[in-house]
Amino acid sequence: MQIPMMKREWLYAALALAGGMLGGFASGKLSSTAAATVAQTPQRTIAAQDILLVDAKGNTRGAFRLNKDGDPGLALYDHDGKLRTTLQMSNDDGLGFKLSQRISLTINADAIPALRLFDSQGHPRALLGVDPDGEAALDFYSQQAKLLRELP
Repeated sequence: MQIPMMKREWLYAALALAGGMLGGFASGKLSSTAAATVAQTPQRTIAAQDILLVDAKGNTRGAFRLNKDGDPGLALYDHDGKLRTTLQMSNDDGLGFKLSQRISLTINADAIPALRLFDSQGHPRALLGVDPDGEAALDFYSQQAKLLRELP
């Protein structure tokens, strides 16, 4: 049985219209699902001088960034957003590691290591280091950061 030419054209037009409507409906559902999926994942920021690690609430938990002199550093924050640990490198100061703003371990550009302890106000209170000749030293400081005693 053959469909007359005029009816066949109307049939093709109706099928094309139905297919277009079905395709439009399906693509609308698929794209809104994809948008919802993207909205649920945390935003990641990657920039030339700053890479941030954020939690599901958008709070910064870590940062890999360049300081004002262009030296790289890593910072880690607690749940309250307080800076807890840093690892910093610079041409002048060498490599430094700070833990909770109370302990600092540095190795300067001349490969001289030093361990520093700070009070709750951030003042240095003790220093343990080794000079370029291999001699160890232990220094104690007052609350005003004045040298109290140096051993040996």
